[in-house]
Amino acid sequence: MKPYSPVHIISENSKCGCSINLPIRGHCRPTKNCAACCYAKSGYTRLPASMRKQIYVSRYLASKDISRLKEECRAKSAVRISGTGDLLMSHVKNLVQLAKDLPMVQFWGMTRKLEIANAVNKKVPNLRILLSVDGTSPSRVWNYQGPMCWGPRIATDQVKDDPRIKTVFPYHFVGRVVKGMPRHAKDCKAVWHEISGCLSCGRCWSWS
Repeated sequence: MKPYSPVHIISENSKCGCSINLPIRGHCRPTKNCAACCYAKSGYTRLPASMRKQIYVSRYLASKDISRLKEECRAKSAVRISGTGDLLMSHVKNLVQLAKDLPMVQFWGMTRKLEIANAVNKKVPNLRILLSVDGTSPSRVWNYQGPMCWGPRIATDQVKDDPRIKTVFPYHFVGRVVKGMPRHAKDCKAVWHEISGCLSCGRCWSWS
């Protein structure tokens, strides 16, 4: 039997444009709120075919040859890292090299892991990762001095007035913000459907 290989390594959707999707299991380090509100636990990303692809992509990103991914990314203006799941340290070397080899492409994303944020940021100008925090994050994450995002933001959250927080993601399910959610000044406009998607904004990677 021929070994499994997806038609495309990159996944596409209307909000992010395109992303490198990774598994939840064995990859994520969720907070209490993250685990309760995780958008990747339902919908298309939880179909057996999608989960099979996520496992493949994780192994591929840690492999010796990522030339196929490089060719797919070459045609894109921006690629989200870990659209689902989270990065492993075994992905970092290839991810940094990918950004170095394709300086015209913006690579961006989020992670819950301090070690990933520290290992990735400030290595290559076109590779930018936000440390994801929320109201149930452990206190140690606030020692991180780099860029952050807050999500999920539930209705009772008091988001810290902190310049490190670049974007806030209100709790949303199946593409819609849940009922009764108040607005926050740093809320992602794409989640509220006020813009067409991430490529129309760029806030998550245009920080200085």
